[in-house]
Amino acid sequence: MKRIRPLDGPTPGLARYLASAGANATWQRFRRNPDRRHELYEALADLQHGLCGYCEIDLREDDRQVEHVIARNQPREGAARALNPANLILCCLGGTKETSDNKRFRPTTPASLSCGQAKGDSADPDFIDPRTLPALPSLTRVRYDGRIEADRDACEKTGFSVDTVSKTIEILSLNVGRLQLARRERWRALEDNWQEHLGDLEIIEAASRMELLPQPNGRLLEFFTTSR
Repeated sequence: MKRIRPLDGPTPGLARYLASAGANATWQRFRRNPDRRHELYEALADLQHGLCGYCEIDLREDDRQVEHVIARNQPREGAARALNPANLILCCLGGTKETSDNKRFRPTTPASLSCGQAKGDSADPDFIDPRTLPALPSLTRVRYDGRIEADRDACEKTGFSVDTVSKTIEILSLNVGRLQLARRERWRALEDNWQEHLGDLEIIEAASRMELLPQPNGRLLEFFTTSR
């Protein structure tokens, strides 16, 4: 997980819908219109530089959905925040999109789901909204085997609880096998590309810009935290 920027207000289509529907506005009715739904998806994708707000896989049009950080069916705040831009991020489909790409899909079982699909309706008070994370230092680190875990030193520096970060990773099932394997493959690709140049500061600085800065289309390369 990395920090992502929140929407600073409704997209034009969402604003028009809220104004016209008033008290009758619902998420289900809003999303029936493909144009305003697409507009919202694209706005969130731009803010997140094309990465899932939880696992950091690259978002594709056939593998993305709006995630309500506070689930819509939460009895206290869910319905009230269903159309609140401050409650919306964009995520992958959590391993439910059937594809030949093993990092996106394994035969669906509870053990293969991640992100919003794993989180479900959880209202755990220890869950961390990725928009509240510090930009630096990263509160998580990735081991060589692709496993993501809380970074104790970074948590202490920023005042975040290691247990809370660990709980968030658990709620989102960010260490399911397909994601762990994908991060391990990303790590090995970085190693294959740059290991022999570690002593050349100029090359490593160029590599850092290539791997960590947005591409010309504004997107970051997937699994940013692994690369960082």
